[in-house]
Amino acid sequence: MYDVCIVGAGPAGSTLARLMPPHLRALLVDRRRLDHGYERGMRGKACGGLLAPAAQRELARQGLGVPTSIMAGPQLFAVRTIDAQAELERHYQRFYLNVDREAFDRWLLSLVPDRVDTLLGFSVHAVDATQQEPLLRLRGPNGESASVCTRLVVGADGAGSVIASSLGRGLEGSGYTAIQGAFEGASADPYYGAFFDGALTDFYGWSIPKGDATYVGIALRHGRGAGQRFDDLVERLLECGYSLGAPLLRQSAPLRRPSRPGHVVLGSDPVVLVGEAAGLISASSAEGISYALRSARILAGALEDGLSGAGARYRMGMMPVVGDVIGKIWKSRVLYDTGARRLIMKSGVTALREAPATRSAGKVRLREV
Repeated sequence: MYDVCIVGAGPAGSTLARLMPPHLRALLVDRRRLDHGYERGMRGKACGGLLAPAAQRELARQGLGVPTSIMAGPQLFAVRTIDAQAELERHYQRFYLNVDREAFDRWLLSLVPDRVDTLLGFSVHAVDATQQEPLLRLRGPNGESASVCTRLVVGADGAGSVIASSLGRGLEGSGYTAIQGAFEGASADPYYGAFFDGALTDFYGWSIPKGDATYVGIALRHGRGAGQRFDDLVERLLECGYSLGAPLLRQSAPLRRPSRPGHVVLGSDPVVLVGEAAGLISASSAEGISYALRSARILAGALEDGLSGAGARYRMGMMPVVGDVIGKIWKSRVLYDTGARRLIMKSGVTALREAPATRSAGKVRLREV
């Protein structure tokens, strides 16, 4: 039997496993075979793979520096923002680290000490938390079954969290789908593109140059027609002057977007949640890596004094982080208000005063979908 079973080896799960107090016996489970079969950028989560300043700060706090082997050029220092309805375009200075997301996950997993057991290629399909010691039922890559008994379950399994669903919370009205595709050809414009169009989504679309490809994505509320809306986004970007070659791949993944404080659920003994499984993600930008890293560090600290009362200590330590998420909810209500966004962009406040040489800030003409 284990003291702690961590479900999900993304940034939250691997960070918690790395920081796990040595007096606790821990198991890290992930459905992905992150130990072999890697093809750069061709599999994994539909995530842009940008480390925002908040994530960079947390990595620094944890004493980590990003190795060059996981970097994916170009590095990005500006956001090209297009509001289709207002026919406006602006460039805003931002500082991101552009990484290969799967390589990032593999790197964090490689830092997990040997004292933590790992079980890769196995997914959790049922959780029985009615007993004093929860039981996880697993399914292997070839259909084999396994069971794990543990004293504490940590859900680090992202937006579609099986562990969160076992608490009866699931996506609970905050559910979106992220669709991302890669296209041949490196972008001539080294910008992170943010595309707002209420006719396509009440969230936003994005473009990211990454190596010899350009990644395009969009976040949509759950429902039909997601594939067509993605195609419409690609068409719109082409009209805005983007150069996109032949499609290389298309991925989709569930995405959370909290719209009220109740969408953040940290859980309590014997089941707790970290990262996006807990609803810890920015409602304005969908940035979640910084929250994954922070929540994992705080839970590891709460476990230093043992399992008893760890959930309560975790919730107390997370108060500033939850407050940050709530602040992003309020920010999103301004940013995604059509009138407010138009006024901000028209004002040019914080925008680059001179348009980059390859583009001209101002109005953009877009055909109606």
